[in-house]
Amino acid sequence: MGCEQCHGPGVAHARKPSRDTVVNPARLSSTRATDACIPCHSQGKPLTNPIAGRYFDWPVGFDVTRNLGDFWELEEHKLGETAFTHFADGTAHKNRMQGNDYVQSSMYTHGVTCSSCHDPHGSAYNADLLKPATTLCLSCHGPNSPNGPHAATIERHTHHKAGSAGSECVNCHMPKIEQTIADVNVRSHTFKFIPPSMTDKFRIPNPCTTCHNGKSTAWATEELRKWPDVSHWRVAAK
Repeated sequence: MGCEQCHGPGVAHARKPSRDTVVNPARLSSTRATDACIPCHSQGKPLTNPIAGRYFDWPVGFDVTRNLGDFWELEEHKLGETAFTHFADGTAHKNRMQGNDYVQSSMYTHGVTCSSCHDPHGSAYNADLLKPATTLCLSCHGPNSPNGPHAATIERHTHHKAGSAGSECVNCHMPKIEQTIADVNVRSHTFKFIPPSMTDKFRIPNPCTTCHNGKSTAWATEELRKWPDVSHWRVAAK
């Protein structure tokens, strides 16, 4: 991927290198900054397709100086239906759909961008994160934080020992349920906790029985009901 993919046309910058002759997505609005990433991390189609008799699966003509919505629309999904790209609740189940997930999330609506968590130029951490995953999550979230979790300690929130897999934020809020190749999956980017009842209703994998392999959704639901700070309405099977 070339520089212009994220920074826009570079002719003027090559002639006169300065911050004023190139686009830095970090200085754009949160929506426009996220739009710099969505073309490569979403499934959708150009608003006009075919173009000159050819079909494309990227936003032809778009660069970060322009409005992505004028060129691109995300893959459609009808709630309640499991499609080739989506689970019934609208969560993606294929790779390269982080953008489809992310625009549904509360993180997106609160102005968090992809580069709030990822270094687009690469890092020493998994998925080019700015910090190790849990450290990064706890930069904004923490015990009794306005952003949640609303519990006295992380252990009180996760009901798992500190440092265990069950206390890793991403294992519950970003489960690996989106298939890339064979049995290799990538993480969901809706940040929603998927209760066991959603597995029963819509066959969406939940993090409880994915981690506790061999346990049933009924077991997981009963365990969640024992957690005093978890809403019954979110875990109850209807």
